[in-house]
Amino acid sequence: MSKLPPDFAALEPFSDWCLPLESQRNLRRVSLGFAEINAFAEAMLPRVEAICAHIDAHRAEDGSHDPESLNLFHMLLSLAEVAPAIESYDPEVEVVDGYDTRKFVPDETHKLRPAI
Repeated sequence: MSKLPPDFAALEPFSDWCLPLESQRNLRRVSLGFAEINAFAEAMLPRVEAICAHIDAHRAEDGSHDPESLNLFHMLLSLAEVAPAIESYDPEVEVVDGYDTRKFVPDETHKLRPAI
């Protein structure tokens, strides 16, 4: 079963990046090698504008999204998660001699967390 809208079927091999929580996205980033996160980013980057347009066009009046569009949104958040590693840490996935990002667990139930 496809997790993404038909227009984005080419991204289906990367659908494991459809992660709703920041902690899940961070764990995936640090658990994979640089080649895997770079392949994900290279697949996503040419489609970012189309993904944003799709998400905007498929928003319901109450602000909600269908599951496939929400998965695309989560993939964009995952792209934002891997971008610093690609731009600054190549070929590592974390800061060399830096802190372990898994130790800084976000409060994903905080009352000021944006509704998605």
